[in-house]
Amino acid sequence: MRYAVVFKTYAWDAFVHRQASRCEAAAGPGDFFVSIDETGGPVGPVPFDRVVRTRNAEIIALGFADRFEKGSLLWWNPDYVHYQFQERHPEYDYYVFVEYDVVVRMGIERLVGEMAARQADLIDLPARTPKQDWFWTIYHRQTYGFEELQGSLICLTAFSRRALQMLAGRRRAMAGDGAVRFWPMAEVFIPTEIARAGYRSLSLAEFGPVDQYQWFPPVLEDDLAGAGGDAVLHPVLDRDRYVAAMLRSTARFRSFLYPRSRMWRSLARFPRQDYLPMLYGAAYRRLRTSLKEKLQRRRLQRMFAPVAGEPSAASDAASAEGRDHGVREAPPGRRGWPSGGEAAAGCAPPRRPG
Repeated sequence: MRYAVVFKTYAWDAFVHRQASRCEAAAGPGDFFVSIDETGGPVGPVPFDRVVRTRNAEIIALGFADRFEKGSLLWWNPDYVHYQFQERHPEYDYYVFVEYDVVVRMGIERLVGEMAARQADLIDLPARTPKQDWFWTIYHRQTYGFEELQGSLICLTAFSRRALQMLAGRRRAMAGDGAVRFWPMAEVFIPTEIARAGYRSLSLAEFGPVDQYQWFPPVLEDDLAGAGGDAVLHPVLDRDRYVAAMLRSTARFRSFLYPRSRMWRSLARFPRQDYLPMLYGAAYRRLRTSLKEKLQRRRLQRMFAPVAGEPSAASDAASAEGRDHGVREAPPGRRGWPSGGEAAAGCAPPRRPG
């Protein structure tokens, strides 16, 4: 049984290097790779033995659609990198993909061993929020029926060889289907298509604590010593990224107004000069995004029959602070990357140096 562990990143700096080293230590006897997106330009030397570099143009040339509803191609479709990697390295039985902001304390060898023993094709973490309440459900009802639609957190995923082959085939088939009105993000596409194919999936929660493996809030790298056992954590961020994420990805505008909100409590441990320069811009973007989301949801709710329990566009349920509606860290100064509630459920790229 051969398996590959692929650490995925979009930039390289000291923090990403530390994260890659942590991931390599958890990889066990599997072959460890660093996959780095160089669409924005060469990243430079990466001090690991197996490094795979990719660009958007190379992926699109393989037959995958140049489509995304928010952000950028690989931000909305992080699974594209999985299929490209398998085409380059088809020799493995199992493939494990780990985003740069994940810390894996559980042994990856055990995950793969359980997959093989139980003939499973996917390990992910199903969305904790009930489907009728999940922020992204109404958007994806343009593509999938409510009953079949599923969502999951895919910052750490493991696949069988046949699962990746099937998913790549489905992405290519959908690329040529003009009837696909809303291009599904990977966090919906993967679990939904795995279930539609009759493949077996396992929850990451079966293998260890996942209470700090979520979309938000982030975990400060300095606090890792307090997380023991077989936990998996996400998103783990260094100090600068943590402060930026708390400002950009806090879901409710009202959090900026109340000194006792979680956002302010989280920032209180840092000097004020670390976050005050970004404060007003972040609050403005959060307010603008909240209004935009409400308008989008009203339009979609007019298109579809209501589902029992689905929150109204005006309700706070759709954009409550800390809900699983998908907040990613959005790097500043990078055009085309959304922030806060605009973001898809999953894992964001690190900021490029400078």
